[in-house]
Amino acid sequence: MCCKTVIGLLLGLAGVAAAQEPGGFAGERLVTVTAGVGNAMGWFGAQGERYFLDERISIFAGVGYTPRLDRGEPVGPTFAAGFRSFTSGAKHRLFVETSASQLLTTSEGAVSGGRYYGPGFQFGYQFVSRGGFTLMTSLGLGYALGVPRTLDPWATQVGLGLGYTWRRKYMTGGRRTL
Repeated sequence: MCCKTVIGLLLGLAGVAAAQEPGGFAGERLVTVTAGVGNAMGWFGAQGERYFLDERISIFAGVGYTPRLDRGEPVGPTFAAGFRSFTSGAKHRLFVETSASQLLTTSEGAVSGGRYYGPGFQFGYQFVSRGGFTLMTSLGLGYALGVPRTLDPWATQVGLGLGYTWRRKYMTGGRRTL
């Protein structure tokens, strides 16, 4: 009996909270910070993203670390930057991304230890919960610049990140605040 009362009370409070904001969300997305793996996060790293134009466009920057997995591979900090265009949606959104990031590393032969950056294009998915939890996944293709003729400059791009999204709060009377 006590368990049913507690569950009913929690569900009732959740309904009241959701009714206070249109769609149950406190405001539009402002900033997202994610950590994970992928080209846009500097391989193993994190990225910050800022939204514009009613959350439909964003710019991001990522910083990460390239670990040495094989003998002769380069190791060290890695960087990325780009922009995204999103579909509409409160929780679930698709996006297209254009970025510049590290695409290839080399560990064999005369080009051992090379790191190659270039432009890339990805398609992705973003989930943002009511509480701010964020999941991002992406997949695409990039072209590494300056690659020796013996190597294929085309590289697969991937991304998987978990993080948090802050929303802009709205006050009554139509004034915006952070």
